[in-house]
Amino acid sequence: MGCRTRWVAVILAVCLLSLSGCSRRQAAVTSARPVPAVALELGPDLASLPGNTFQVTYSDRVVRMEREDFRKSIRSVSTDNTTLVFDPSDAAAARLTQGSILFIPGFAVRKAAVVTKQDGNIVVVTEDPTLPEVIKDGKIQWTAPIKFAQVRQQQRASVAIPRDSSRFQRLASSLQPTVYAAGGLSGETDGWKYNLAANPQPDKLNLELMVSREYNGVVITVNGSGYVQNFETAATMLVQDSSLKYFDFKNTNLNGMVNFGWQAAKNEKGVEAAEQRIKLPSSFSIPMPIGGLPFSLEVSEALLIHPAFTGGGEVARGRFRVEYNGVQGFSFKEGNVEQDGQAGGDGSIVDNFSLAPIAPVGFVAAVAMPRIELKLGTDTVFQVVKQFVPSTVADAALNLVKSSPLGKFLNDTVSDKLKTTGAAYAQLVISTSTIAAGAGSLIPCQKAMLISTISVGANATLLGKDKGKVSKDVFRQEKKIVVPPTKSCDV
Repeated sequence: MGCRTRWVAVILAVCLLSLSGCSRRQAAVTSARPVPAVALELGPDLASLPGNTFQVTYSDRVVRMEREDFRKSIRSVSTDNTTLVFDPSDAAAARLTQGSILFIPGFAVRKAAVVTKQDGNIVVVTEDPTLPEVIKDGKIQWTAPIKFAQVRQQQRASVAIPRDSSRFQRLASSLQPTVYAAGGLSGETDGWKYNLAANPQPDKLNLELMVSREYNGVVITVNGSGYVQNFETAATMLVQDSSLKYFDFKNTNLNGMVNFGWQAAKNEKGVEAAEQRIKLPSSFSIPMPIGGLPFSLEVSEALLIHPAFTGGGEVARGRFRVEYNGVQGFSFKEGNVEQDGQAGGDGSIVDNFSLAPIAPVGFVAAVAMPRIELKLGTDTVFQVVKQFVPSTVADAALNLVKSSPLGKFLNDTVSDKLKTTGAAYAQLVISTSTIAAGAGSLIPCQKAMLISTISVGANATLLGKDKGKVSKDVFRQEKKIVVPPTKSCDV
């Protein structure tokens, strides 16, 4: 055992003693309700489809908890889904220790970072495991059609109607917006208000987003709309002796369109040039369990906003359109990423305007839309579970851990909110910018740019490699408008 490992173990022991001492100050879990079995039904297993393969031996660290036991013993789930509180009588929960892999077939697989007791309940703070931590040896291979409307129908069909029809209506209403965001998902993150919608159609998924914020005299509104058509997804994973040997991820006929626009104004004097990164929640999730191992495809969006305002009365706006198509994928072998397939697209600058009364003004806005992520686990189902169990107790337990010396060890100190958290991803990134000289300039130049990029990649950390993330651009296109179209303005 190395010095760092021993030090972490000492910190952990101290923290667990501290948490146990503090537990008497926590309120008992009294408001939890039994989680209905229908809440954990996720549709058909991919292993049942012809041609797919699932041959896996799990690692010795895996502690299996059956879904029936989970729904009976779960008492609280934290707001961020990382902390679980179980009834102490659950045999599987009682076997969990630091480093254990909690495996709930078809639903979740999580690594235990901290296990302690509070008010007699078992509290487990979890994190994402790597594939080799879960699988000792195995080959997993699937090809599956993604038909968005059919996914919704399968979820509805899996919900058996209870005798109490009013109870069924309450359950159905809790399932529908959480898993599929039909009718919209709204909220706020770091001061940015957002509204998201993902509405399945027979041949595509319609996407919409609106994000806005007013701060320091700046008013910014961002809008996005478009669609992604039904496509086919495929993956191959080979693990030998707890080491990933090969990983392949590919989306065929991933075609669609995005309209992206923004407008911004600086109403007060002063400079505002702080970069803003906005990670939005998933707007659509597709459970893809295979052999009980819970994978999922999630559709999400993320934004980067970087104003360059220098004074009051400055305005900027832009509207852009991008169409994309092709096969987007990669193979990951021996730490290297190679392109698999070929993607294309075409973008256009629909509208651009900037007004700067005195000094130059600039504005940069980028959106990843859509972002298709392959994840290990189905976090969105936790949202359904939390309709029946409270988050308050788990949140309080997590806050205790974070305030302890162990908090620094647990916290993910990643500042890039635009990073992917899935094992693999494919995404369209639309980067836009505008710059305008002040009205008092000798030549009042204006310039707008649109850079469309389709990228694929893997989170190598989750795949059990040393590198953090490896990616490859499979398509890139630049468009620009210069007014007036002179060489002096095109700099």
